[in-house]
Amino acid sequence: MLRDSKTTVSVIALLASLFSYPVCAQTASGSAGGGQDAPAAPAAAETVVVTGSRVITDAANSPTPVTAITQDQLLVTTPTTIADALTKLPQLAFSSTSRNAGGASNNGAGNFLNLRNFGQQRTLVLQDGMRIPPSNSAGSVDVSTLPQMLVSRVDVVTGGASAVYGSDAITGVVNFILDKNFEGVKYRASAGLSTYADGFSQRYGVAAGTSLFGGRGHFEGELGWNHQDEVQQQARPRGAQYWGQYGTGKIDDPYTNFPQGRLTQETIYGNIICSNCSVNGQQFVRNNVIGPIYGGIPVPSKTSVEQGGDGGWWSVGTASAALTQSHAFGRFSYNLNDDTVFFAEANGAEARVFSHFIPSQEDFQRQNIFYFKNNPFLARDQQLLLGDNSATNPNWATDGSNTFQMPEWIDPLFPGQQGDYTRRTNSTTRNLTFTTGFNGVVFGDYLWNFHYTHGESRLSEKGINNGNNQYHDAQADAVIDPDTGHIVCWNNTKEAIALYGDLYPGCVPIDAFGPNGISNAAFNYWSRTTKFAMTNKVDDIAADIAGDIFTLPAGPIRAALSAEMRWQDYTVKSNADPTQLVDCTGLRLCGNGAGTGPVDQSTVTQAFWDNNALASNHASENVWEFAGEVNVPILKDLPFIQALSTDIAGRYTDYSVSGAVQTWKVGIDWRVNDDFRVRGTTSVDIRAPTLDDLYQPDTLTSIGFNDILTGYGNGLEQRSGGNPNLVPEVSRTYTAGIVYTPTYIPGLTASADFYNINMKNQITSISGSNQQIQTVCNASGGTSPYCALYIRPHPWTDTSPDNYPLEVLSEKLNAAFQATEGEDYEIDYGFDTADVDSSLKGLVNFRLFVNVQPKIDSIQFTGAQIQHTTSQKGHASFMAGYTLGNWSVNYQLTWFSGFYKNGFLATPTYYAEPRVPSFNTSDITVTKKVDFGDGGAAQMYVSVQNVFNAQTPVVNGSASNPGVGLAAPAGEDTMGRYFTIGIRGNL
Repeated sequence: MLRDSKTTVSVIALLASLFSYPVCAQTASGSAGGGQDAPAAPAAAETVVVTGSRVITDAANSPTPVTAITQDQLLVTTPTTIADALTKLPQLAFSSTSRNAGGASNNGAGNFLNLRNFGQQRTLVLQDGMRIPPSNSAGSVDVSTLPQMLVSRVDVVTGGASAVYGSDAITGVVNFILDKNFEGVKYRASAGLSTYADGFSQRYGVAAGTSLFGGRGHFEGELGWNHQDEVQQQARPRGAQYWGQYGTGKIDDPYTNFPQGRLTQETIYGNIICSNCSVNGQQFVRNNVIGPIYGGIPVPSKTSVEQGGDGGWWSVGTASAALTQSHAFGRFSYNLNDDTVFFAEANGAEARVFSHFIPSQEDFQRQNIFYFKNNPFLARDQQLLLGDNSATNPNWATDGSNTFQMPEWIDPLFPGQQGDYTRRTNSTTRNLTFTTGFNGVVFGDYLWNFHYTHGESRLSEKGINNGNNQYHDAQADAVIDPDTGHIVCWNNTKEAIALYGDLYPGCVPIDAFGPNGISNAAFNYWSRTTKFAMTNKVDDIAADIAGDIFTLPAGPIRAALSAEMRWQDYTVKSNADPTQLVDCTGLRLCGNGAGTGPVDQSTVTQAFWDNNALASNHASENVWEFAGEVNVPILKDLPFIQALSTDIAGRYTDYSVSGAVQTWKVGIDWRVNDDFRVRGTTSVDIRAPTLDDLYQPDTLTSIGFNDILTGYGNGLEQRSGGNPNLVPEVSRTYTAGIVYTPTYIPGLTASADFYNINMKNQITSISGSNQQIQTVCNASGGTSPYCALYIRPHPWTDTSPDNYPLEVLSEKLNAAFQATEGEDYEIDYGFDTADVDSSLKGLVNFRLFVNVQPKIDSIQFTGAQIQHTTSQKGHASFMAGYTLGNWSVNYQLTWFSGFYKNGFLATPTYYAEPRVPSFNTSDITVTKKVDFGDGGAAQMYVSVQNVFNAQTPVVNGSASNPGVGLAAPAGEDTMGRYFTIGIRGNL
């Protein structure tokens, strides 16, 4: 929260600095727009520019809550990284950090800030007031790529700021201000390990700065390297319980969680599904030995899952990815004269992420899972048990009578497996940014700034062991080569080559009939590495100027003008086409009619690749915008009005693809007296669709789909991608707050702020697999626009199973609405113990910060039910710190409220355990300062996070993939107790 200029204490300081004195609004050296280097002129050096405004020069007059905290204060309670410290702020509780990073995705992994749990892509991140090029396709910024050792402070604006800074500032702004006058050398080193002896991490960094050319120039730079080991989900108690779920969500059949969930149809050794055979429903318990499937404990109303037994489950997954980061930064500035500064800076960062994705599977939704009953890998007695009729039926290879199905999970944790058959993801993200510009003073006291930025982010991702379903179908058809007597793929025989050509050279037949039957060679033939590279480029030119235009009785009117032009480019290059379907040419076991002769290719819905493929694509757009802001003092030095002012800002933005939009903001700041201050704002803010939103390449995903229209259920492909018709999201924000700093109780500060955000045109993916969408379409008789999400072979009036969809679409639309409101409260009290008793020494600080967010409502599409939040509605942080001489001890309690799982009130969903209990963790850090003389000093620390190794509650298990994820609430600690030792200092 913002305090008056005498006793300002930042919200962040409440969470991160337990024994610092209240932080006043700090001077941001530089221009009205961004805080670059100030000229040497005294007027420029004394000017304060508040983040969130281009004209307000005193944080005590800002109608928007603006907070500031230094780097040292951030690291007091969380000595690992600035990002880790920021996420202990309740408003940022749902941010992602390297501590809770899961597997890689198209957005990579790193430290992404998420204000108000509204999505990290709606939090604008700046460096020195300048827009940072996005780190990924979602448009968000990995703050770990910034030169954190050179950050002097972080400013947080917890209110809409699009009128001042442009797109993405729906929930607020986080501005990292660099120390551009740093002199000397400083360093850091730390290592950490969890209580489970995993998740080892190490961090190293060095920064240096020096004056040049007699003080007219200055250079500062930083090098850093971090690494943390992967933590798999089964290494945590909740993950090792492999939670499943049964029930239908009805009042008489509620959703119920249970541990050790297993799938009944897909077993770990292959569930035999056959007609005219005696072993239907059995499995291969050993190689070439058919035996019973040992079932687990049945669960009510479910035949697809059970507790324990031989069924498959998601036994492999990543709780925290292996992450290696390195970065380098350099900045040079030069005072051309007393009024003008030139600067140039370059920043490069790389993050390598490795994670396990999913166990390999042969199942209904992915591959053809048919085999011939006379497969030569099967002993003759097993062939007969399966009902082989090849000796008596000359059409056995084409009429489908001599096939059986065998879905199975292939997993390295299962006994007998030969290799690591999991699907894995390996990604590398590289961010490069170059900025150069000028800033200074003109016409006496007008601050101006001009800069150009070029930024590139490149994500290279590999899908390791990605199943190639067409190759799998080829190797499933194993025969004995009549020429050599060896078992080969039928496609490699002279008969097949004569008919179709040599389509599958090097095909390795697969022996899937037993716990260790699949050889590494066969698995490697089926599972390949797919890869893509996604590059986002930005060229940005921006300029602004601000100054006093004239003076009223209550003070000067200050105005600012700014303009910006951006060119954005998006490129994807891939070695795989995710929209490609299996080509059944030359395959006897392929598609919907496996083993029944030539397949009608038009009926094939089997995807060529299992996962992780992305097609090639290219797109670009340009943006230009113009903005103005004015701060007007209205009244001053009247009864009950010590000062009253208003701040007004507006911006016009034109996107070449998604169109033009206007944003604005009006704020009021009313200082009643030295003890009370009231503030409030209302604004219209936006987030424009990214080029990935607009032009993301189409992908196909295999899903299970129960079609309401035909009453038929099966597996099919879901197609998803971008939508070039998207327009910007628009939000309306209201904030109102009061700050109380009683002069009669020194050291006490209390504040309360209310906020309300309503966002329309929210970009969301609408899937035809959504049952509500199906209902809307059926009720319309096929006339609803959502009916275009179903690709059917016949008109909508045909309700027979023959009209089951060939494909279902998932499309990005401006269809959703989201609203939130809440309050922020804080109480801060600190004192010197000597003030209480002169014989006592030390500084004591107690702080309590509470965020209550009772409302996060959303409507996914017009006509859908209102969905209420199913996540924590309350967060709190309590801190206590004590400093005595060179020693300090800091304690922090972080609390997440409980919540109800039911998100729909119109048609409630019922749970056996309807409420998720609250959760809290305790962190302790002990620091010792050591002075080396000659200005050198170091701080050595020991930090323990989650001291009591608190285990998160269970939210919901999975009915379709038991064991997927940790079943933990979002934002809560899943690492467990974690020890860190380290040192940071200066030379």
